[in-house]
Parts: sequence; C-alpha cells; structure tokens
Amino acid sequence: MAHKMQLLKIRVNEHYGDNLIPIEFPENWLINMVKSGCEGMAPMSDEEIRNSLDNTIGVDNISKQAKGKTGKIVVTCDDLMRPTPCDRVFPFIIDQLHNAGIHDNQIFVLGSFGTHQPITLDGYARKLGDWAVALYDCVNHNPFFNFEHLGWTSRGTNLMVNKEFALSDLRICISGIRKHMWSGASGGGKAVMPGVSSIQSILHNHTSIPSAPPEKRRNWYVKDNERRLDMQECARIADLNISINCVYNDSRKLISLHAGDVDDAWKEGVKKCYVAHSARPAKKSDIVIINAYPNAGQGIDWWGGRSSLREGGTAVAIQKFPPGNSLIHYELEMLGAPWKRLQGYPNKRWPINQAGNIIIFTDRLSKRSILGYSEKVEWMTDWNTILKRLMELHGNEASVAVYPVKHTFDSDEYPLVI
Repeated sequence: MAHKMQLLKIRVNEHYGDNLIPIEFPENWLINMVKSGCEGMAPMSDEEIRNSLDNTIGVDNISKQAKGKTGKIVVTCDDLMRPTPCDRVFPFIIDQLHNAGIHDNQIFVLGSFGTHQPITLDGYARKLGDWAVALYDCVNHNPFFNFEHLGWTSRGTNLMVNKEFALSDLRICISGIRKHMWSGASGGGKAVMPGVSSIQSILHNHTSIPSAPPEKRRNWYVKDNERRLDMQECARIADLNISINCVYNDSRKLISLHAGDVDDAWKEGVKKCYVAHSARPAKKSDIVIINAYPNAGQGIDWWGGRSSLREGGTAVAIQKFPPGNSLIHYELEMLGAPWKRLQGYPNKRWPINQAGNIIIFTDRLSKRSILGYSEKVEWMTDWNTILKRLMELHGNEASVAVYPVKHTFDSDEYPLVI
C-alpha cells in the first residue's frame, strides 16, 4: 500500500525562472518550515520605487545630479552570482536620467563583478531585461587591465579602478544587500571595491586588511570591520555619486530600496535587510533541508543544519542553478585554489559536525565540487532516490526542519553592529 505524502515546494534557479520544485515527505513526518522576517512583506510598487529614487538619502537624486551632464553616465549591476533584482530598479533609473535631459547614447552599463568571471549578453538580459541590452552598451569589468589610479586609502590600498567608470560624468551603482561573512553585509561600497577595481587593489583589501577583530569576524559586524571600512573609503575616493541598495524577499522580489550616499543609504538598507532576512532557527530535528537559493552559484550555507540538526541526523542541501558552482574566480585562482588542486584537495569538508549523513541534491554533478567534500557526502540528482534513502535512515516517523532560502540567519547568533 502506497504511503500518503505531504508536498512542499522549494524555490530554485535564480535568474533562470525562480521556479518552485516539489519535494515530498511521508504524511506522518513532522515538517517545520523556517520563515524569515520578510514573510508577508509586499513587493514594492512602481510608485514606491520612484519615491525612493526621488527622495535620496544624503545626496541629490539622479535627475538633479545628471542635469547638464554631457559625458558618459555609467550604471553598474552585479552578476548572476548575486540575487539582486536589478531589472526592477533599472527602468526607473533610466526615467530619472531622461528627466534630466540625458540621451540613451550617453548611458552604458558596467558589470560590477570584481574578480568573478565575465558574463554574456544573455546574462545582462537576465539581470536587466532584453530591452536594456538592446538599448545600452553592456560591458564587463576587467580586473587585469584598463585602470585609472585614484590614490591610496588610509588603510594602504592602492586604488586602481576601471577607467571607464572613473572617467564617467556620473556614477550610479545598483547593489543587493544580504549577510556577508567578510564584510558584514554586502552592498554599498562593495560595488566599487571589489566591484570595479583592479586585481592588485582587491587582493590588498581582501588579504592584507583584516575584515574585523578575529572574535567579531562574522555576518552583520560592520562597525569596526576594517575591510568594509576600506571598501567604503574606496567608493568615496572613486566619487560614487549614487549608491542604490536593494533588499529582496524569499523569492527575490524587491521589498525595500535605499538610494543616495554610499554610507548613509547603505546603512539604512542594512538595517532593513537585517530584519527582513532574520529567522528563528528550528528546534533539533532528525532531518534538516537546506536550500542554496538564492546565490546558489557560490555554494551552500550550512548554518541551518548546524543550528537545527540533532546528533546523528541527516542534512540535505538543495543546490539547483543552471550555470552550476562558479568555477572562475580570479582571486581564488591566484591564491589558494592551485595549492588545493596540487595537494589533491586535502581539506575534505564535513560541514555539519553532528551529522550522521549528508546528502547534496543537485541537477548537475561536478567533480570539482565533489572533491572539496568528504567522501562520505552523498550526491544525488533525483528527489525520489533521496526520499528512499531518508526513509531507510529514519523510518516511518521523523522530524524535518526546512530552511527554504540561503540568506536567512539567527539574529541571536549574529547581532547587527553598525
């Protein structure tokens, strides 16, 4: 006799549909879906977006700053490794530029990717829309060539930034905010450092400057974070005119927008995001499901499993993203990655100490990813196979905690220090 099942739907494939996939569990298993603080927050309306861009924080809005400009206007966006809903904001930026008398042939888009790989026109279309690719020149930042030297930061970074960015008449950066282990939170000055900076400048910021005192090197620690402070200083030296910071919900819908000064607007966005993405961890469970959406291209965040898995339980990570794990990251290729390969990837990860079993559910197996984990980690591409394995391990009764998005965190573990 077939088991009755209960159905959950998990969101995957950011920028490639953001679709829901079904996963099933036996009817008598106890399921606890962890909810983030943005549960129930409505996406921003067109009028709310316009209002945010009209009423910028700490500086004049785009229209006022653009009026009378005759040279190039640059708008940066991040890449498909970031969940930022740039397509929701970009049309309203263009409206403001048009209102100031700026012509389309003055505007270009620069990818603010730092040391990530370049993206294709299809990638820009997924970030901004097909119409944007048709109307505006979309170019990739090159971290190795074509720089303008802007001086030195107080922390010793020799700031070399993209020449086209530096020589533009107006610089506008679109960023997304989320937790970030090195810099406390993403967004703000990160659009310049590392976004449009040289590899040498980035390496100094990322390796020679500590992110924070060792005991405070964590998500949402901003105040004394030397690396983050250097990023903000780089953006000021580069004369970033408007920093546009997006806060998104669990389906990447824009729920809050903070535009203006690179410090003041960003900090307001950080405070909003901190509340929106916070979550109360589930109690100890036999099974923990961890979804890598959004930002699945940069791996799995295992914190939910470490928080909620009982001793000897099973963790299942869902990592579905058509391009797969990011393979080209020039900073890593210049630093630790070659050594790891030559040594046969010696640090085999078992990311949840108390786990009895770890399963990774993916649509594309990657030997490079597999080599980075313990041989005990099980890799599977079919949910029915995973469910059969879970039932073998846990029988007819089990408790399951589900973490449906990657950006959530425990506010007790990670208090905001800004």
